Amino acid sequence: MTAKILCVNANAAIDKTLIIKNYRLDAIHRPERVVSLPGGKGCNVARALKCLGGTPVVTGWVGGFAGQWIEMGLRREGIETRFVQTPFESRECISVLDPENHTLTEIYERGDAVPDAQVEEFRELVHAMIHAFAALTLSGSLPPGVPRDFYADLIGMAHAARVPVLLDSSGEFLRYGIVRKPTLVKPNRAEVQELLGRELNTRAEFADAARELAARYDTRAVISLGAEGAVAAEAKNVWHARAPQLDVQSAVGSGDAMLGGMAYALTLQLPFAEMVRYGVAAGAANALTLGAGVFARADFETALRAVEVTAVTD
Repeated sequence: MTAKILCVNANAAIDKTLIIKNYRLDAIHRPERVVSLPGGKGCNVARALKCLGGTPVVTGWVGGFAGQWIEMGLRREGIETRFVQTPFESRECISVLDPENHTLTEIYERGDAVPDAQVEEFRELVHAMIHAFAALTLSGSLPPGVPRDFYADLIGMAHAARVPVLLDSSGEFLRYGIVRKPTLVKPNRAEVQELLGRELNTRAEFADAARELAARYDTRAVISLGAEGAVAAEAKNVWHARAPQLDVQSAVGSGDAMLGGMAYALTLQLPFAEMVRYGVAAGAANALTLGAGVFARADFETALRAVEVTAVTD
């Protein structure tokens, strides 16, 4: 059995994607297809890990009938769960995908505040079980009621247990987390610009930003660039991973699949450049299938062969 990876899914939700051609406001629509999945970025990461042959365990907060649906759905997929129960219903998030006009409209419930007692219960749960895992992934935002430096606390726990931790968040959750020096941090274009407080336009500027993050926070920095792949820095070494050109069905969850691919490669003890290749390939494979973090292993293998990783020089 492969090593277990603990995937924190702080903002659990029922993710529902509606396929509606020529979607418009002030109209009645009957979707051509509806896909409902246990959601939240940590669930997507775990699903990608499962597709790769990994052994993910999802943790976080869930509540009510929606929480039961999320937990049972993950278990039906063969994904182990260790959730803390809340006294309120988990949220629902709706995405409307229009394949004719290539638009994506997203409506995300904010969710209720997690009580202090459940915040502490989750902290104690992670502290008790972190030693049993080969890696920890922290994905997305934190729900209301959870301290903004909560990811920083979990990173500290992981360091104490000598467990590598991968952080993929934004805004204040990223700012507070990155100062605790996670093993790897994966912001996207918008997130790294907000973090550094400046506009970045060219690939060279993003490469410099990755180098800056790696040096400033003593971490491995991977900046996802969507269809352009990613730039990544480890110490003074910088790479560009070029994504293959594919017939994209839906890019929803590709960033999460990318984190899953890198976490999987990390547990295989692959070199950093190869970790990035795995991440970009998983993100590309995800875009071929409707459903976040869902892809065929064959598509991943095809994408992996097509991803080009080249060193970036000054």
